[in-house]
Amino acid sequence: MLKKLRWGAIIISLAAAGCAGTGEQIYRSSPAVQTVSTQHYDVTLKPMLAEGYNYYNQFRFSFTNKINADLTIDWSETYYLQNGRRYGLFGWVGLTFEELRGLREEPDVTVAAGRSHTVDLFPLRLMGWREEGVAKKDATPEAGFTNGVIPAGENGMSIAVIKDGKVLRKRVLVTITQE
Repeated sequence: MLKKLRWGAIIISLAAAGCAGTGEQIYRSSPAVQTVSTQHYDVTLKPMLAEGYNYYNQFRFSFTNKINADLTIDWSETYYLQNGRRYGLFGWVGLTFEELRGLREEPDVTVAAGRSHTVDLFPLRLMGWREEGVAKKDATPEAGFTNGVIPAGENGMSIAVIKDGKVLRKRVLVTITQE
């Protein structure tokens, strides 16, 4: 009986040590920053860790116009891609509830010749709502927005850029893994 108890204690100790060793999932991106260049523009996409956590919940997006004419990013035609499929549109840090409603109506951003545009983006379909931590005095729809976890796998965007009325489309992708 004592021998069985010892083996039981050893097995429980090993199981507890194994669970304690796994801890929290850590996410990695490959590459850490993805840049796609065309003759007209450069796009950089960098997954960003959630503040205080080890998972990604947004992207830092940077667009540089390389030509001597304006280029327009059509956000209503720029899609979040998840494992090769369109998975909705993007929102941006500071997005208001009214802007969210009108996202399909006036989503274009014009970038002047030789200029850059940088913004932190998140996939709208992954967005959630949090009740805790939102004081009644701050209880606007924006106060409750929270960016969801960007899942492991291939993630990124299919960007639509308008030049002289023609849509130029490019994919910008990273692979996120869990360790």
